[in-house]
Amino acid sequence: MTYEIQLPVRNQELVRLIAIGDYGAVRDTIHQLGAIGYADPDRWSKLMPTGREGEYLAIHTRRYAPAAE
Repeated sequence: MTYEIQLPVRNQELVRLIAIGDYGAVRDTIHQLGAIGYADPDRWSKLMPTGREGEYLAIHTRRYAPAAE
């Protein structure tokens, strides 16, 4: 016997957050966004140098489901 489960379809979109700045400021911002539950610190990319002296960037991609109308 086979059962099918129909899950509700929810439109999900991607949101990318980009943090650019001093290494410490970017790291602190990542942790602050995690502390308020907005962006999990473990899901950010590694901090990468931008090519400008002392400047780093990190990217976080999250799925966003708009509120039902």
